[in-house]
Amino acid sequence: MQIRDAARLYVRDANLIPPQTLERLQFHAQRCLDELLLSQCGFDDFTVIMLNNALWETCFSHIPKEQRLLLLPFCLRNYEQCEAPRDELGLICNQCGKCNIPNLSQHADSLGMPVLVAESSAMVAEWVQRGEIQAIVGVSCLDSLRKAWPSMFRHAIPGIAVPLTKDGCRDSEFDLSFLNDTLALADDAEPFAVPNANIQQHIKTLFTKREVEKYVRASTPGLSAFPQEVEHALCAHGKHYRPMIVFGTYCALANRADFPDFLNPIALAVECFHKASLIHDDIEDGDETRYDEPTLHRRVGIPTAMNVGDFLIGEGYRLLGHPSIPGELHANLCAQAAQAHCELSLGQAQEFECSGKDISLEQCLETHRLKTAPAFRVALFMGAIAAGKFAEYQPLFHEFADLFGIAYQLQDDLEDPAENPASVVDSLMRQNNISRNAARAEIATLYDTYRSKTYQVLENVTDPLLKIYMYRLVGKVLKEVGI
Repeated sequence: MQIRDAARLYVRDANLIPPQTLERLQFHAQRCLDELLLSQCGFDDFTVIMLNNALWETCFSHIPKEQRLLLLPFCLRNYEQCEAPRDELGLICNQCGKCNIPNLSQHADSLGMPVLVAESSAMVAEWVQRGEIQAIVGVSCLDSLRKAWPSMFRHAIPGIAVPLTKDGCRDSEFDLSFLNDTLALADDAEPFAVPNANIQQHIKTLFTKREVEKYVRASTPGLSAFPQEVEHALCAHGKHYRPMIVFGTYCALANRADFPDFLNPIALAVECFHKASLIHDDIEDGDETRYDEPTLHRRVGIPTAMNVGDFLIGEGYRLLGHPSIPGELHANLCAQAAQAHCELSLGQAQEFECSGKDISLEQCLETHRLKTAPAFRVALFMGAIAAGKFAEYQPLFHEFADLFGIAYQLQDDLEDPAENPASVVDSLMRQNNISRNAARAEIATLYDTYRSKTYQVLENVTDPLLKIYMYRLVGKVLKEVGI
């Protein structure tokens, strides 16, 4: 109780905003224990949990109780007498009354909260991603909580943990008053509109032939294959990360679960620019395949492929002037897109000038920044412009996109098994005369550094909803890389 109370005061006095990385929580836990004169007493993990709980408590007021999941462990059941069956999700309690699980379930049910009795469930993260669950109240032992940390932090799941006071994987005990206090947390604030499944589904629908044809004017008398190639470029492949960022940034900044129709042409424009850059990049690099199929210029020839890329650029700017977009946004949207185009072109030019030369790691990273960061930055900028908060978040998004873009390209280089003169792995091999495995190990360490830096930038975000969204963006796109 002393540590829990101290954690709440610490979070309040330090004005900490969730989410926080595990490394930051461990740092703050050490400081908190130092203040309590409890360092080196074995309370480190427990204090991390109490700090994380305190961080999320205020956010729970924004989350309706029906979207909070109570997760109970198997070990609360009567080990000797429990006859309840299990399915793929967890225990199916038969309400026999031989343990406290029925009472806990009934109490949660009276509050409108769903309950799951399981050690863990892969479905929980999926429910969060789909937006069905927005927060978790979990009763668990410290060991299970440690194992859950990577997933919790990657998905930025609001969660409050009630650690067991007696474990051993059978007939466990916990502080019931602690759990009751947590279940009683009110939901009396404006709800968070955390952007999740609605964006994914909307993007799937938007990037289809039927929807693209409503916006993209590629159909001209006398043309047959050209319009199909334009639609194929936009719809057939890719993860559509950049349009996803447009929608997600807007929803987070506007605290809206839906979005206005004028975001559609903006998101399409961002994807037009991105796919044009890939078409031109494939031509310039002489690449044979993309998305495990022949590149466009191999299928239709360089002249037609260049023309498709040029058309997508022009179409992107036309879409930014779409009549559905408020007129006062047009100039800023076009200006930011143009700036991103210039930087990307400079990055490509720098790559050409350095081709075949021994360049430093710093030069290689700068090329990566110029080539990759602008497309992410412009997506963030356009979401902020649409939400009316561009000036407020421009510096933050600029710094974040630079680090995020470099990390993204380093990840791509690490995942590329083939030799690539432009790859930072190959560059390091040549420069230091080392093996590919040694170079990959060094770049993997560098990747982890840049990935950590993207999280560090987010410490400057004071809006919990935006911070949650950006944490989830990093967790979704920048994976753990094992060498």
